[in-house]
Amino acid sequence: MFDEKAQLHTLEGVAAATLILFVIIYAIDATSLTPLTSSTANVHVESELMVLGQDILSALDYAEPGYSSELKNAIIIWNGSEYVWNGTAYVDKRNTANSLTNNLTKILRNTLVEQGIAHNVELIFLDNITLLPGSPVKMIHNGDPSNNAVVVSRKFALHDGDLKSPLNQTIEDIDPATNFYNIVDVRLVLWRM
Repeated sequence: MFDEKAQLHTLEGVAAATLILFVIIYAIDATSLTPLTSSTANVHVESELMVLGQDILSALDYAEPGYSSELKNAIIIWNGSEYVWNGTAYVDKRNTANSLTNNLTKILRNTLVEQGIAHNVELIFLDNITLLPGSPVKMIHNGDPSNNAVVVSRKFALHDGDLKSPLNQTIEDIDPATNFYNIVDVRLVLWRM
């Protein structure tokens, strides 16, 4: 017994399989399945940078009772200059003979510079006239952040008793009549180069 329509059924099967294959290829091509697409990779990198930045600021802001944290000490002794990384040290932008060396710069050098992570450190503090946060002041500036930059911050209050000598005029005493000096928001901006 011969089926004279067998060739037609085979041809229909091949055509249907080809059509299904084209639909699957189009569906795969229309959706992004790779984890290295822009959105997926950026979210992952941003999450890692956020955790790293928070860990750095947490480690620097820890202090035994009765002592100031390393982060607070770095701000207290800061002279108001803007520093840049020159490949070996954080140097004053205006006078490259002056360098900034403290626990903040040591941690930034050992964690961020070693991994090729660009970073800026900015300070925001209250203006003594308006009592509103002012514009960010650059402490360490290594360029303009990318669109995928992450910002982590840590706030702390400065009191007159924290100051071993008066701070430069960059951070002003907002109320000379009290022991309260100012509130400083330290912002660490991180991005991959």
